[in-house]
Parts: sequence; structure tokens; C-alpha cells
Amino acid sequence: MSAIYLDHLASTPLDPQVLDAMLPWWAPGAAGNPQAAHPAGWRAADAIEEARGHIAALVGARPGAVVFTSGATEANTLALLGTLAPGAACLVSAVEHPSVLGCLPELRRRGHPTTIVPVDADGRVDPNALERALAVGAAAGTGPALVSVMAANNEVGTIQPLAGITALARRHGALVHSDAVQALGTRALDMPALGLDLLSLSGHKLNGPMGIGALLVRDGVRLAPPSAGGGQQGGRRPGTLPTALCVGLGAACRLARARAEEDGRRIAALRDRLWARLEAELSGIRRNGAANGLAGCLNVTIPGIDAADLLLGLPELALATGSACRSGDAEPSHVLLAMGRSAEDAHASLRFGLGRTTRAEEVDEAAARLVAAVRTAGGCPP
Repeated sequence: MSAIYLDHLASTPLDPQVLDAMLPWWAPGAAGNPQAAHPAGWRAADAIEEARGHIAALVGARPGAVVFTSGATEANTLALLGTLAPGAACLVSAVEHPSVLGCLPELRRRGHPTTIVPVDADGRVDPNALERALAVGAAAGTGPALVSVMAANNEVGTIQPLAGITALARRHGALVHSDAVQALGTRALDMPALGLDLLSLSGHKLNGPMGIGALLVRDGVRLAPPSAGGGQQGGRRPGTLPTALCVGLGAACRLARARAEEDGRRIAALRDRLWARLEAELSGIRRNGAANGLAGCLNVTIPGIDAADLLLGLPELALATGSACRSGDAEPSHVLLAMGRSAEDAHASLRFGLGRTTRAEEVDEAAARLVAAVRTAGGCPP
């Protein structure tokens, strides 16, 4: 068997239907600027507005809530740096994506108190710690605090109890942002029902194109633009929009809305199949994160191995040792450390990312190859 791609949590393959939707907008005759006041511009603007509707519908929001960005990293940064009043506090979970945690030094430089909220052994936010931090933030701040908690973790797949988190935040007058990048491909999320004020998503995690994402902003939430310049998108994010990419994101969201339930069931069954094979063959192997977590995520610790070294000997398997956005492979996963794992265990951990195109025979072959490599390396004796 040829190379097996099991890194869908880092990036998903472009769906052929999404490509078909984008191709006409890369043709020579589709050159209209969506801001231009002539037929070519109007056609581009109409296509973008249609895409905006599909994106909003995926999370139960209004089309006007959608702010196109270059991806979820920009969306997360815009949410954290663009919504807080002077002196207001920001609270984030200890297992957030690096693009969220990376905003904290800049927030502190701007005078915002920041708090990293701990999680339990499965990676769920500690509600008591969150409530204490919210009380402190509300007392010290000069405006509503912002809580940022991802919907599903990108390394271990744990689903966060967003409804409970937003209820706590509301009692203290705080806004809530969620990085929903990983969840939306296999789970339904209703932004208003969950009480979310801001939500980030990304095209290439939804079998859509790279280079495009969105921040959805509830009515009434102030969003400062990230830079001076044009007044596009209601002044919330300047810059000419890439029509083809916006159309691709809309098509990906339309497909995700139609397929999330079916894809979620099928992918979760493959994940459980993979875990059953690994658990049966490798004594001592441990699963990280909640068992009922994200459908396509399986994170395991294999005692006695160095995961990075193991993967070097398995170039035909596209797997990961953690987030693709970490600053260096030598660093142990901040997610696993926050969950109470040791640095040694973190270095012995692998992340499998299954997705829409994953097949059962690939799962079986990947398990067989990994087991053989682990035994050769002297880890997890049979």
C-alpha cells in the first residue's frame, strides 16, 4: 500500500466539489473586484455573499456575522486583540491552539490582565477555576472580560462544554470566543444556542482551501479592525477579498452542514477500530483525552518510544506528534502537559487524524505498520 494520510487534524484534502465551485473564479474572465461598481464586480460580490450565507448557516448565525480572514490563526488573533475594552481581562484554557496562547504576551503589553485556566486529566476546562478567574477579571477590569475556549481540542480531541462555559461567563458579564476549527467537520454547532459571541473557523480543516477562514461576530460585539486601510467588510477587516477562496470556503461549509452527522459516525467508527487494534497489540499503550471526543482524533502514549524518532522510520505514514502549529518538534505538547502528563509521556505520544477520505483498509494497514515499528524500537512489549 502507498502512503497513508492520517493527519486530517493538521489539514484536510480539498473536496472535489469544492474545487469545482472555485475553478470558474480562477478563469481569465472572472477578474472582477467585488468592490467594483460594474457587472464583473457585482458577480464577484454576489458569489461572496452566497458563500457568506453558507458559512453562517453552518453555525446558525446571520450572514452579516461573517468576517472573512486568511485563516483561523488570523480569526483567533482578531477575536482576542480586537474585542477587549482597555484594561479588560482575557481568560483562555491551558489547552488552546498556539494562535490563541500566542496572543497573551501582546494582550499583557496592551495592559490586559490574562489568565490561563487549568484543565482536568481529559483536557476539559475546570469550571471552578474558570468561575474564580471570571470573578477576579470582572472586579479588576474596566470592561467585559473575554473567555476563549476551543470547541474541540486539536491534539487529544476532547470536547469542551461550551454551553456551561458561556453560562458561567454570562453571570460575570464576559464575552465568549470559541476556536471551532476542529469540531465543525463532524459536529453540529449552533452559535446562538450555545451563547457564543465569537467563533473562528478555517477552510483547510473542512476539506476546503488553504488561505481562507472566518470569524463570526455576534451583533453588538465591537470588533476593531486589525489594520488601517480600506473599509471592506464593514470596516472590520480591510482588504480585497479573494473571490475564489471565499467561494471555496462557502462550498466546504455547505458540504459540512450536509455531511457532518454521517461523516462523524463513519469516522468515529474508524477511530475506534484503530484504537482497538493498537490496544490489542501493544500492551501498556494509553489513550489521551476523553473517549467520546472528536470523531477523527486519536492521541496515544506508547511507553518506551520517542514518537518523533519513530515517525522518521515511518515516512509512508502521515501522522503527528502534536499540533502542526507548534514552534518546534523538540517541545513536549503543552496540551498533554496541561492534562498532567509528564514530558517523557508527551514525547512518547502520537496523534492520528482521520477524516472524510480515510478508509478502513488504511486504518488496518497503518496499525500494522505502527505496531511493527514499535516492536522493532523496543517499546510496549507484546
